[in-house]
Amino acid sequence: MTKSVIFHAETVEKAIEAGLKQLGVDRSQVRIEVLSEPKKSIFGLPTKSATVRLTIVEDDNNDVEVKENSVPTDGALWVESGELKYAPPQDGGDPPILVFDDLVTVYYNGVQGKHRLELDQGIEPLQLTLPQEQQPKKELKVVVSSDQLQAYLRINRVGGYRYYLLDQPPSKLLELKLDREVTPAPEITTDEIMALLRDAGITYGFDLQKLRAPIADDEDEILVATGKAPVQPQDGYVQYEFDKYQTQPDLDADRIDYYELKPILSVERGAVLAKRIPGVPGENGINVYGKEIPVPKAKEKPILVGDGVYLSDDELTAYAERDGLPVLQNGVLKVLKVFELGKDANLQTGNIRFNGEIIIRGNVSDRVKIEAISGGVQVYGIVDQAEIEADRDVVVMRNVIAARIKAGGLGAIYTKVCSHLHELESQFFHLIQSFMLVHSRTGMVDTGSLIKNLIEIKFNKIPKMISDFDTDFQAAMSSFPPDFRTLILELKSYFLDRGPLKIKDISLVRQFVEQMQYWQTHFQTNADQGADVQLGYLQSSSIEASGKVVVNGKGVYYSSIVAGKGYYQPRGVFRSSHVVVESGNIDLREIGSQSGSAASASITNKGQMILRSVYPNVTVAYGNQKYRFLQPAANVKVLWTEEDGMVIYSGSNKIL
Repeated sequence: MTKSVIFHAETVEKAIEAGLKQLGVDRSQVRIEVLSEPKKSIFGLPTKSATVRLTIVEDDNNDVEVKENSVPTDGALWVESGELKYAPPQDGGDPPILVFDDLVTVYYNGVQGKHRLELDQGIEPLQLTLPQEQQPKKELKVVVSSDQLQAYLRINRVGGYRYYLLDQPPSKLLELKLDREVTPAPEITTDEIMALLRDAGITYGFDLQKLRAPIADDEDEILVATGKAPVQPQDGYVQYEFDKYQTQPDLDADRIDYYELKPILSVERGAVLAKRIPGVPGENGINVYGKEIPVPKAKEKPILVGDGVYLSDDELTAYAERDGLPVLQNGVLKVLKVFELGKDANLQTGNIRFNGEIIIRGNVSDRVKIEAISGGVQVYGIVDQAEIEADRDVVVMRNVIAARIKAGGLGAIYTKVCSHLHELESQFFHLIQSFMLVHSRTGMVDTGSLIKNLIEIKFNKIPKMISDFDTDFQAAMSSFPPDFRTLILELKSYFLDRGPLKIKDISLVRQFVEQMQYWQTHFQTNADQGADVQLGYLQSSSIEASGKVVVNGKGVYYSSIVAGKGYYQPRGVFRSSHVVVESGNIDLREIGSQSGSAASASITNKGQMILRSVYPNVTVAYGNQKYRFLQPAANVKVLWTEEDGMVIYSGSNKIL
């Protein structure tokens, strides 16, 4: 009986020797067939083994048989050209063993194997599943910027791959080894990009050179089209020439030395005050969709002139018509007449009332009243037991003692009215809260009697503030709107003497609160053209300004300050005094005293406080909320948030 066996090895010779040894014969007893030659990779590594078939042949005399004592042959597994091969065991040999990891799914006789499997029933029941093949793909998307001036190609390219079995020589114990063949991602062509842009409506601004260039594998976004950005017009403006010769203080600076302030310079007749600079037209743009982006026409700003100023024939230049002080009031350029007093203003000079700018080179004292209509006041000395009123800024180079200063005309009055109404509104707000609480507990039906009792016991400040209104604003009463004067009369009717008894429903009080809120807004709007007060040391005085109040001297004592747009005191102390700001910041270095003297700072509308040192018995207020310090605090910041109302920090610690 003829017997044939197949053997594998790295070379043909080694395969033959392994076969002869296993069969126990020599070359003369077999017929050798070379089934395949070994192959190597381009790197010299073997990728395919040699395979030979040995067939035992008979001689002329008798059959040659395998020695009875030959060694049993175990089964073998090998991988050839990516395919698993199998040789069964011979002469009672052991079946081969397959070793694999989790990347390969193996079923044998329908049962899934784990990591190691003995092929005791041959290779037919064996099923191998390699990891899933990934196909190469590309995704392209056009993205346009919000201003439609740039179009980008967003790229997502992923290469493909497939796993295969690495070739291995025959072995009883074969561990499957995988390799991955990578397929590059598809290329992106210019025609493909252009077709995608056309579908997206992109028609303008292509960068053809960039579109034709190869796209690197790691690029995920490229700019493919750029529109023409519009050129915005430059509006015309007025250039005020007299500003070149004047030094104005920076009211927001950390430190202001008012002793270094220069007087406002006057101009001579015929001087150039302003030039109108015409606007520059813009240029329309084009977006990547090919649509025009229009720009507005340049706005022209005329020079508005008033008393003491005239325009050139082409209306491009403004000239001074007379000697005086150039000022800009509500956008109108004027040259004010200047009254200059080279000595003290006192009983010898009497009161001074002038329709223009007033400059006092000395002191103002002895109960003298200085009034500047349509202008401001500058005092180079001190103001002692005197009164100053001005439509514009008031600057006192030195100290103010036992005096009253009001800057801003009606603006200052409106600012003070806002402060008065705000305090009254706060009282009404708490009156309503107390009424609702007592009414819910007692069930008292008589609204008027309950309100009258609450005013007498807890809110006696309300009738006093209403009755004091005439005294505080009598001189300006005729300038108030008729509806506001009607509100004051109604408040007197319902809240003085037995007036509360006429209130039948708490909703009437709420209506008064709404009216006070309305008039606060109205007066604040009309006080926006603010006039500032700048001075040194302040004692026992009253200051009202529709703009800012700045004190740069050693301190403020026993004084009252009302400002429309902020209060700044970068140095010195603020003691036994009170400041109220409508809309603006309050910036103080030290408020209160170690002895606990009362002092307060309030903001009625918006802004924030920065108080670097605060002593006990200092009250801060914002809107309807108040807080009194019982302990010293440093680096205090008071502000308002929509969520919490008034918030107070001391350094980084929140104390309210």
